[in-house]
Amino acid sequence: MAKLKGQELLAYIQERAGTDEGAIIQGAGYYGYRNGKLNLQRTKFYRAISQANGLVIGDPVPDERPGKEPTFRLKVGPKGLVPVGRAYTEQCNMKPGTFVKVLVEDGCVILEPEEAATASAPPAATLASIA
Repeated sequence: MAKLKGQELLAYIQERAGTDEGAIIQGAGYYGYRNGKLNLQRTKFYRAISQANGLVIGDPVPDERPGKEPTFRLKVGPKGLVPVGRAYTEQCNMKPGTFVKVLVEDGCVILEPEEAATASAPPAATLASIA
């Protein structure tokens, strides 16, 4: 459910006067799940109410976090993995599920997104097609 905003949010709250606060917050769409448990987003809810009334408290909070700025420096983890963040993948127009070709040249690792037409099927799909 999308988060209610503006006059729509205020009308929703007035219609449910006397209802449990948590139920109103959840019903207005200001919730998420963390570790499988319901997490009410009270701060976002109250900021939305203040904005609906024409009051802006502090800096507006974007709905989606922009992510970290690229540092162009990554650390190899204890299992030998190198996490490549969204800042880098967006620059290369890589979307979730994109296959990446890994090349090693002169001691450097190069990642290239494969084109959809040339991307080979994942190993599990290849095995399933053989069976």
